[in-house]
Amino acid sequence: MKRIIIAITVLIGLAACQQETSNTSSDYERMLSKSYQIKDYHTAITAIQLLLLKDSTQKQYLDSLPELYVAVRNMDAAEFYTDLALKEKPSDEKLMQMKALCLENKGDFEGTLDLMNKLYVSTKKITYLYQLTAIQLQGGDMESAKNGIKVLEEQMASSTDSVDFMLSATEKQKVPVKAAVYHLKAYTLAQNRDLMSAKGYWEKALKEYPQFMAAREAYMQLMQGARQ
Repeated sequence: MKRIIIAITVLIGLAACQQETSNTSSDYERMLSKSYQIKDYHTAITAIQLLLLKDSTQKQYLDSLPELYVAVRNMDAAEFYTDLALKEKPSDEKLMQMKALCLENKGDFEGTLDLMNKLYVSTKKITYLYQLTAIQLQGGDMESAKNGIKVLEEQMASSTDSVDFMLSATEKQKVPVKAAVYHLKAYTLAQNRDLMSAKGYWEKALKEYPQFMAAREAYMQLMQGARQ
């Protein structure tokens, strides 16, 4: 009888522990959901880390960490969890994007260029060609950038995709590819001191997308310089 009582006591204790764990996990899930709603990404990261401490097999939470760490500009942590996730899914498009962003943040030009090229080759998405061309331009590879812009101009008419332009460390603006290509073209012309042609392409970019902040700022700087 004593053994039966002990066994029942143990079972009751295990059931209570399981219930407590379940309740705790539910609390963390509610915390995570609320954090997403109010865009409190620091708390969202904490909630996910606590959920993973309870159950490290929950990959859906692990895969969310890279983007969250990027949102709070903790790029070292973003790269750590991106690399961890890429071990499981080495060809995952979103994770490759995160890795490219981490490499760009570190100033790894060659690594970023290589990843963007792989993404473009595997997906044929015009957005990756745009980013690839922008990186080449930034790195001073004018010949490759010129060829990239030529292909972009051929493809942009039928594209409904958009490109992200950072407004701040945490805010970005989605810009139609066509407007973004005009902006890139204007920038290359300005670099070559063909300011009148650059002006025309920035005007095209703003006509295509009047809310385009980067193009408007560049256009205003050009006009101010012309008046001085």
